[in-house]
Amino acid sequence: MGDKLNPKVVKYIFTAILSAIASILIVFVTSFFSSKVMVVFRNNHFNTIKLVADGYAKVADEKLKSYNSILNTIYDEDVFSKGSTLEIVYHLTQNKYRMPSEFLELLYFDVNGIATDIRGNSLPIEDRDYYKAIVYSGSKSFITGALDLKNDGRTAFIMAKAVYSSTGQVKGGIACIVDLYKFEESFQDINVLGIGAISIIDKYGKFVIHEDHDLIGNTYTPQDERFKHYSTLNLAKNKSGIALFEDEKGTTYSMFYSLIPSSGWVLCFTLPSNIKKLENERNLLNLVMIISSTAILFLLFFGELMTIDLFQKKALLFVDFDPVTGLWSQDRFVHEADKLIRRRENQKYMLIDSDVMGYRYIGQKHGDTELKNLLKFIGNEVNKTAELYQGICCHGSSDHFYMFFKISSVKNGMKIFKTHALDELSITDSYKIPFVLKFGIAFVLPEDKYKNLSVSTLIGQASIAQKNIRKDSEIFYSIYDSKFLRRVQDEYFLESQAEKALKNREFFVQYQPKVNIKTEKLCGAEALVRWNHPERGIIPPNDFIPLFERTGFVTKVDFYVYEEVLKFLDARIKAGLPVVQISVNMSRNHNKPEKFISDFMAVFNKYNVPAKYVQVEILERSFTENTILAEITNRLHDHGFTVAMDDFGTGESSLSMLTQVPIDVLKFDRSFLLSATNSNGEIERRSAGFIESFIGLGKRLEKETVFEGVETESQRDFLRVIDCDCVQGYFYSKPLNQTDFENYIKLHV
Repeated sequence: MGDKLNPKVVKYIFTAILSAIASILIVFVTSFFSSKVMVVFRNNHFNTIKLVADGYAKVADEKLKSYNSILNTIYDEDVFSKGSTLEIVYHLTQNKYRMPSEFLELLYFDVNGIATDIRGNSLPIEDRDYYKAIVYSGSKSFITGALDLKNDGRTAFIMAKAVYSSTGQVKGGIACIVDLYKFEESFQDINVLGIGAISIIDKYGKFVIHEDHDLIGNTYTPQDERFKHYSTLNLAKNKSGIALFEDEKGTTYSMFYSLIPSSGWVLCFTLPSNIKKLENERNLLNLVMIISSTAILFLLFFGELMTIDLFQKKALLFVDFDPVTGLWSQDRFVHEADKLIRRRENQKYMLIDSDVMGYRYIGQKHGDTELKNLLKFIGNEVNKTAELYQGICCHGSSDHFYMFFKISSVKNGMKIFKTHALDELSITDSYKIPFVLKFGIAFVLPEDKYKNLSVSTLIGQASIAQKNIRKDSEIFYSIYDSKFLRRVQDEYFLESQAEKALKNREFFVQYQPKVNIKTEKLCGAEALVRWNHPERGIIPPNDFIPLFERTGFVTKVDFYVYEEVLKFLDARIKAGLPVVQISVNMSRNHNKPEKFISDFMAVFNKYNVPAKYVQVEILERSFTENTILAEITNRLHDHGFTVAMDDFGTGESSLSMLTQVPIDVLKFDRSFLLSATNSNGEIERRSAGFIESFIGLGKRLEKETVFEGVETESQRDFLRVIDCDCVQGYFYSKPLNQTDFENYIKLHV
């Protein structure tokens, strides 16, 4: 018989065969799963960048809204509806100080297509898009794309707002010409990623902003058939999405585009396409995993269990940990933080985004090695803070570090942050390379608005918050929507306390005297509600009245005031004391005339108070609600009450309302006097004529006139000269509690 095979050789052969089979399986399995991993990674990456693009679009939208707000501030309904072209242009000239540096010009154009700027220059504009949109299409506002100005060749865009006559017909429009390149400069510092390019196209697909200024005002269609579908014209139609895009040089980009709602423009954020790079990384990952897995298999076959464990651990670190700092990767961080949110849905969380100001400059000056050392240093401190407050952290892209904590309240979260931030700032001073950290903060709260927030969304919010930190600012952090958070918390608290406050009689009435301006005698008072909270003290009405109007609770407060006023009047009548008319407010929420009158009379009939001592103040509403006010007014008249129109001239219907609602008294808001009084406390001539015309209107309509907010002797004297009937304001008295008001009656009746 021939020689037998050595058992060791047989073992090695079988080991090699099994390893080869296992390696082949690993090739297929690894290729399959790595493809899936790359798809998920690419989708997560793209979704995160899309959130950033949405944030850029929001910044652009807010900028355009600020321009529109300036036009609204300049707009004076009385001047524009009644004034001539010369008067309107004069008004624009008087308000040119409101123009920001981006505004090149303000102008007014009439329906005949003649535009006049604030320097008095006129030109025909019948062929302009904004003129056609306002005059012929009935648009209330319009924004153009990029335009080359004919007079000086500068590039700009125009925002126009319709002007209406007193009869509601289109009279023309006002417009501002905005320097396009100054508008573009506002985007230079918002690129939180530090890479990529921002451009804007108008609703016709023409570039408004582009780094190549030769493309501004033009559309663009890629030459490659694969990308033609994503021409700028199609991007403008689709409004929002993610696409592959090829520029005129044949370079392929990933395009993230988002709608800018107020203008119809579309913001495009482009990043160099890294699909090939991702594919190469995937192939490299496959190769590394095959080699590692084969080695692991051999070690398994030879019983090296400890070595296998070591390699598995290293493989885990490679996937889930950042190789520079040793912290979690951003993907692992997002995954773990999302699990925390889902596991405890009713908890509050805070995310902090920290990064280094001037990071790229530090790299250029000190080199990559020092840059990595800096990242390790910051990562170590971030990890200490996260462990101290039982949170989690990671190293994100570039110089970004994220921390995620569970908090008991927003206030508690900010306390944690400020403690952490101060520590971090003191550490930066001690490091060998000078650097400064800035922070963006976002919250997850259990309120409906904040449910189902992903951590990727929070990262986008925190990044958007960081853009609000100016380079020269001493404030080193910014909170995403912090004003909203504070308002939500305050309103939630007040709403939760309202019923208890009513039950515990925390609301009380103050009376502000009304004085006959001719006799200087007391002619009445307005009942005003106040809230004395046991913990917060006196809460201003502006803090709770608008909230109660939204929730409907204001109707209960109204009837509480009615009861208190009627008790007060009834007591004085029974005691034989002097009585003056008290006006009570009826909120907008009373929109069912029959129910309001029924409930009002039920309270009124409980007391022996003549109707002449009670006046109801109603608020001016939209034109469509005038029928409700008319019905309520007529029913109140039937029962002997007088009715006043509060804040006349500041609502939506104004003069048209007077023809439908038979009110007895016109009350003018303090804002008229405030805007008419100059820094010396004197009434300006032009404004004086405007106020005098209002008083004259009231006299011609046989209405009593009352002015609020009289604070100076000059204002009192002016109103007396123009024949106003009554006034109220701090010149005579602030709102008084019941005891002080009773003393006031003794002295002034």
